[in-house]
Amino acid sequence: MSMTSVTITVPAHLVPGGLPTPNAKAFGFNGFERSFVNSDKDEITTFAFFAPVASCTESQFNKELEKYFWHFAKGTPFNMTKVFDDQTAKHHRCKYLNEQLIQENIA
Repeated sequence: MSMTSVTITVPAHLVPGGLPTPNAKAFGFNGFERSFVNSDKDEITTFAFFAPVASCTESQFNKELEKYFWHFAKGTPFNMTKVFDDQTAKHHRCKYLNEQLIQENIA
């Protein structure tokens, strides 16, 4: 089972200015898109990874995500959806705290 895409949403006010664009290939993907969504309730920033490389693994992605979230304040909450080639999706509520990525499954 391989990942086909990952979408991460972060409250926009918690995204630091000057945040570098992630190296999509290091995450195991060929494509990356960052977007800002302004709704009536919330303003969020979405990070979308798509078009996986053949060797894309979930553990590789998680390692790179931990490194990337060093740019954010510790404890910044975010939601992440990982979609796999068997059409299943994993939904997580996450934060990077105490030098590790903490993921809680969302049903």
